[in-house]
Amino acid sequence: MTLLELFKKVDPSVLAAKMIFKHLQGLYPVLKISDIADTSSGGTPSRGMIEYYNGDIPWVKSGELKDGLITNCDEYITAAGLKNSSAKLFPKGTLLVAMYGANIGKTGVLDFDATTNQAVCAIFPRVEISKDFLFWYFKQQRIDFIAIGKGGAQPNISQTVINNASIIVPDEKIQKLIVDFLERIEQGNVIDEKFFIPEVLEDVERIYKYKNCYVDLSESFENQLTQIENLNQAILQEAVQGKLLSEAELTELKNEQDYEPANILLKRIKSEKAKSGKKEKPLPPIKPAEIPFEIPESWVWCRLGEICEEIIDCPHSTPKYLSTETGYYGIDTNCIDNSGNITRLRHLSKEGYEERIKRIVPFQNDIIYAREGSIGLAAFIPKEKNICLGQRVMLFRSSHGIIPSFLKMIVTEETYKKRLLEKHRGMGAKHVNVKDIIFSLISLPPLSEQTRIVAEIEKQLAKTKQIRQHIIASQQATEQLLKALLHGAFEVEESPDPVGKV
Repeated sequence: MTLLELFKKVDPSVLAAKMIFKHLQGLYPVLKISDIADTSSGGTPSRGMIEYYNGDIPWVKSGELKDGLITNCDEYITAAGLKNSSAKLFPKGTLLVAMYGANIGKTGVLDFDATTNQAVCAIFPRVEISKDFLFWYFKQQRIDFIAIGKGGAQPNISQTVINNASIIVPDEKIQKLIVDFLERIEQGNVIDEKFFIPEVLEDVERIYKYKNCYVDLSESFENQLTQIENLNQAILQEAVQGKLLSEAELTELKNEQDYEPANILLKRIKSEKAKSGKKEKPLPPIKPAEIPFEIPESWVWCRLGEICEEIIDCPHSTPKYLSTETGYYGIDTNCIDNSGNITRLRHLSKEGYEERIKRIVPFQNDIIYAREGSIGLAAFIPKEKNICLGQRVMLFRSSHGIIPSFLKMIVTEETYKKRLLEKHRGMGAKHVNVKDIIFSLISLPPLSEQTRIVAEIEKQLAKTKQIRQHIIASQQATEQLLKALLHGAFEVEESPDPVGKV
């Protein structure tokens, strides 16, 4: 979670707490957590030892810290698991802070004696300090922890980071005033206008305005981007239904000397495939009940397997990707973005690459299709690279007479994907297999119409892409402005994102 995402989702009381602790620095000495408390972390008993689990000792994981009282947990360990690991038994009332992953900086207070995993830091104050005050300190400190932890494969902090965190410890009366003020805000009550730091009231009001404006703008940008995607899908839907070209354009095409109706094109494709000598199982005839919509007279319904030279699944094994440049690459679903672009390639050894191309060597204009996870994402194989199939993808190679860009348009159209997924209603993880694809029904236009449709789609999608880029630029400018405002208000700055090679 980024600072902006946290700012958008966090309760206003946490933002108010951040402002209060900032102002306290000018009124009281700055200490470190290590000056006022001891810290400890837990551990994970070996998962390979079944006798270490399903005991009667609560074992709390970082994902179970929800910024409140911890009243239950999912797993329990045995006395043997506790003895033979770095897990420690912490008493009821212990304050916990998450150090790893998406929950970084989240807090919790144990409502029972419990152990924790190594992703959780336990805090034990050595000086007189209100537990509620310390709890609010760590809730607002999460903003800083996220900034510090950002930049790796997953955001992490350590006990050292927690021990070095700055804290102000005013007297007990001031601590109570702060806790009462923040709890009133958290409970939805009005802000106490008589709070002892007047400047905080102004800052809280300003931060609330930032938050409300940012939430409204974020929702507006997301809505606009959704509408652009809906428009793109509407364009593709008109294309596959034969409604994209005007009557004048269709008349012009039909008057051309080499115009060939789709049923003749399909026969020619089947004939050429038969001549190749490749054996294929005959596909079932199309039943009237399968046809989802009407198409022009010059078009024909067919199965996707009839118009592809190849529909090949990826090897059913996990590639051994490397972190160094090798000149051999794999593509999986994580490499394809929502716009159908290859955003990165993953490196393999020469041996790993050669093992994965035994089934097929991908060529330029072949289509990579996501069959699990982000089903329906598709992209063309990059040219002049040694590419193989990674996981959860399959490859389509169009037959002569089928424009690759038209084939890609068909398989990324939303209603086509919905028809595929209907076959798996009520099952577990959604996926499609080769048989689903081969048997899938598509509407096929004449070759000349394919050419004109692809050109028209590219023209229209170029316009929506330009609009989308303008929206994203406005969104990014808004976020940069807010980051600057937050930096000034909170004195927090995010670590830069790591730059990955595409």
